[in-house]
Amino acid sequence: MKWKTKQKCKKAGAFGLSCLMAIGCFSGCGKASSNDSKKEGEISGEVRYAFWDSAQQSYFEKCAEKFNEKYPDVEIKLEPSSWDEYWTKLEAGATGGSIADVFWMNGPNIIKYADGDILMDVGGQIKESGIDTEKYPEALVDLYNVDGKQYAIPKDYDTIGVWYNKKIFDEAGVPYPTDDWTWDDMVDIAKQLTKADGSVYGISAEYQTQFGIYNTIPADGGYVISDDKKKSGYDKEETQAGVQRWVDLIEEGASPSQSSLEETSGDVQFLSGRLGMYWCGSWFLNQVIDSDMKDDIDVVAVPSINGNKISVIHGIGNCIYKDTKNPEAAWKWVEFLAGEEANKLSAEMGAAIPAYEGTADIWVDKYNEYNLTSFVKAAEEYSTPYPVSKNTAEWEQYQAEELKKAFNLKTDVKDACDEVAKKMNEVLADE
Repeated sequence: MKWKTKQKCKKAGAFGLSCLMAIGCFSGCGKASSNDSKKEGEISGEVRYAFWDSAQQSYFEKCAEKFNEKYPDVEIKLEPSSWDEYWTKLEAGATGGSIADVFWMNGPNIIKYADGDILMDVGGQIKESGIDTEKYPEALVDLYNVDGKQYAIPKDYDTIGVWYNKKIFDEAGVPYPTDDWTWDDMVDIAKQLTKADGSVYGISAEYQTQFGIYNTIPADGGYVISDDKKKSGYDKEETQAGVQRWVDLIEEGASPSQSSLEETSGDVQFLSGRLGMYWCGSWFLNQVIDSDMKDDIDVVAVPSINGNKISVIHGIGNCIYKDTKNPEAAWKWVEFLAGEEANKLSAEMGAAIPAYEGTADIWVDKYNEYNLTSFVKAAEEYSTPYPVSKNTAEWEQYQAEELKKAFNLKTDVKDACDEVAKKMNEVLADE
């Protein structure tokens, strides 16, 4: 099966900024003899691997163990950190030269680091190794291709769904939603679930990008940024319609106010039993299964809008530092992580939805009490890439400042969007 996507951009990339220097280190299982080393092309040395999700450390330790069975003279040094630390330290390392050999990258930052001459173009290695990029979601392969150069191979991916509380539905006597529902169905259900005393709201409509407006804007026929990355779409009627849908839910009382959701985020309110539905990504599964409500929760595909069903797809890519001292060892580590064995292991350990074709089924089967196939189907059939440019973080800041005024009901959606378009176009003009 070839991955299918509804996408507006072919060569995209760019996000926000950090890297922990030492926390975990996993060295290989012993050293091989020189003869064994020669059999593997005499590959040796240390490969520092930086990532921002410490919960995946046990997965990478297992990967390093498997990798060292083939390359025993390569030491994989794991460097996990928090999200905030990661981007700050990555940027500092890129400037000062102290940067990991292999590190995670996301869409909003890829163009910035590619243009900054920090990343290795691995297109040649991909071709030489015989890696079939059609085994990964097309939108993610394209996300890490900048100006015709491939800077990363997808590690995993996430798509968007609507999580819901079955207990709240049962108490209200409302049937559970199905994957073929519409936005109008969702609005109607949200109103039915909302209690007059404010103890329960049908849905969270807080300002969100990846699991909010970035899905409804393209479904309404609009766009955040043009294909050539030169123009904002926020002055378009269709784009504004995709924003208005969320504001309407707040105005109609089916969602808590934006200020309430800023004080206590939607995920917390949902897992405390105050929300009937909550739009979020596949990554939210980890919070669900760790909660006391795990048996009362399920997930459904995002609803269609005017016949269009759209889910943002995003995922992590493994990049190599252009000036790494161990390019061959670094590539072999990236190649291993991109392979079927590592992807199957990721699924089995529940680390994330693996990007390699077919391995996501293992993840789905592991948690078969939830409708996780909706996330995989979204990636295969109706995904669209995260909208990015070189300075995504800058215009997203203006976007948040202006649109939150509308979500707080302090200004009209059209006025807020027009202001976003103006400021965003100024940023894009300077890129």
